[in-house]
Amino acid sequence: MKKYMIRCDIEGVSGVVSYEQADPSRAEFAFGKKMFMDDLLALLEGLNKGGADKIVIYDEHFYGRNIDIDRLPENVTAICGKPPYKADWAGGLDESFAGLILLGFHSKRGTEELLHHSYEPDIKNLTLNGMSVGEIGIEAAIAGDYGVPLAMITADSAGVAEAKALVPGIVGVSVKESLWHSGGECLSGRLTAKMIRDAGEKLVKNPPAAKIFKVENPELKVEFAHGAYHEKFKELYKCGDSIVIKGKTVTACWAEYWQMKLKTQEAMK
Repeated sequence: MKKYMIRCDIEGVSGVVSYEQADPSRAEFAFGKKMFMDDLLALLEGLNKGGADKIVIYDEHFYGRNIDIDRLPENVTAICGKPPYKADWAGGLDESFAGLILLGFHSKRGTEELLHHSYEPDIKNLTLNGMSVGEIGIEAAIAGDYGVPLAMITADSAGVAEAKALVPGIVGVSVKESLWHSGGECLSGRLTAKMIRDAGEKLVKNPPAAKIFKVENPELKVEFAHGAYHEKFKELYKCGDSIVIKGKTVTACWAEYWQMKLKTQEAMK
């Protein structure tokens, strides 16, 4: 079965160059959401034109409530509300998928590229076995736990470059050129839709020889940015400026950190 998982973000979709356009509480979010849905529907159209049987979307952006469900094709399901990963549940991803696709992603924190960050402002850096990674690296490694390749990414130019350096053979669609942390050269939405649609169709018909990003005996290190979250996290878990989590899989490590994060956020209320 030609089955694909799509992980979604918004900072890396067509036309978005500001957090004002990515934050659901801001007036400009209507623009960001429109661009997000345009990119997502183009990808789904391309995958289905190529012959995809089943597509599952996990909405990672903010609260995970960004998808217009009534606009999805019938062979597509969407995991909304950001249910946390568990050691044995990677956001719906498992060995049955032919590939993982990241839509609307961006470079990791510290690159000074367009809208760079690593999941949240509270995280300064993430490393896996000493290698600095961002969201692209974590998601690719989680897929690697299940023997699934990161097959395609749509992002700004810096995000595409980061993914290609990490996973040789990946299909990359750059929808805008990163010029600095809050500015970029954007392409026409009609053009990027065609680029994404064509890449999705080609992906299914001629799967790329993308190398699986498998991390053995993973050690996840989370380095924190200073602030209220960090102070509460230190209080709860008796750590310093970072915490190290070891596990059988990257999925298990990330799931453990996520539960710690949820507990910390609850304690801050």
